[in-house]
Amino acid sequence: MEQQTLNGTKTKKLKKHITSVFQDEQELLKSIIEIHSPNGIELDPMYFKGKFYKTISRPKFKSDINPQSQDVLEADARKLPYLNNSIKSMILDPPFMFGIHGKSDKYYASTTHGIFKDFDELYLTYEAIIKEAYRILKPNGILIFKCQDYTDSKTTMVHCHVYRFATLQGFYAKDLAILNLPKNKVSNPNLNQRHLRKVHSYFWIFQKLKEVSANSSQQ
Repeated sequence: MEQQTLNGTKTKKLKKHITSVFQDEQELLKSIIEIHSPNGIELDPMYFKGKFYKTISRPKFKSDINPQSQDVLEADARKLPYLNNSIKSMILDPPFMFGIHGKSDKYYASTTHGIFKDFDELYLTYEAIIKEAYRILKPNGILIFKCQDYTDSKTTMVHCHVYRFATLQGFYAKDLAILNLPKNKVSNPNLNQRHLRKVHSYFWIFQKLKEVSANSSQQ
């Protein structure tokens, strides 16, 4: 792109480059859409209350395991009512916490949005929703996956598991954005810190590369 100066000479206008670390989730999503999904997000099967869509367009298809409004279809992200190779782009934002020492009985498997009962449930659910995303996405379709690492008695590198699930399924890890979280989260000052405090989350951008067989079974 060229622009003309006062003396009539032409100079090349440098295009702004978007970096991979963000302080604001809306700006992060706008940037991902601009670069990887110019037509927006077509499907959000974990829509909940639609917190992603404050300043970006709402998806054409919205569903949730426990819908919070009438315009959201009831559906489990592990078994979606969409045909193979039918969706251009989608986003997944599953729970990332698990096993809060028995303090909650409202787990994801019980169609709530709190936490997973344990790591095995998180592991199996993430694996299943990524597999289902691969089934319904068109070739070259985009999957945005939000996740966060978890530290309790030990650190679980959740984003590494997500990468492995997706690449083994057939996705290409096209990009990765990092969102810095508020640093004023409540903590116990009396605890002896054994791990770095997690103040960021990840947004993986995966692209489906392979064609799904016409004979593939619906999940």
